[in-house]
Amino acid sequence: MAYNSGVQLAGIAGIVGGGLGAYFGYNYAIAEGMPPVQGALILGAVGMIAFSAGAFVLKSAMQFVVYVIMLGLVVYIFRDPIEGLTGVNPVLAVHTTLTGWGLPLPPLE
Repeated sequence: MAYNSGVQLAGIAGIVGGGLGAYFGYNYAIAEGMPPVQGALILGAVGMIAFSAGAFVLKSAMQFVVYVIMLGLVVYIFRDPIEGLTGVNPVLAVHTTLTGWGLPLPPLE
């Protein structure tokens, strides 16, 4: 169910993108000497697809970010039991990995 939760958002974004694309396509077609309706249909369809896909991808990316944050909180809160079970401090492991990738992080205390 969570996968389909942003369908309405993507639909609204598609309608907005289609309207903007149609507007720009109509004006551009007039400037280029094409039939205005043809330009509106072409760029309206492109705008609808681009905005709808963009909203869907952004929603999915934000869901991924939320899950990463939740996982990070759980690991941080339960770092002592995790270290006792695995012998690895998860906070130190993540810090070492991120600094190894070049992210400038302050040193751990």
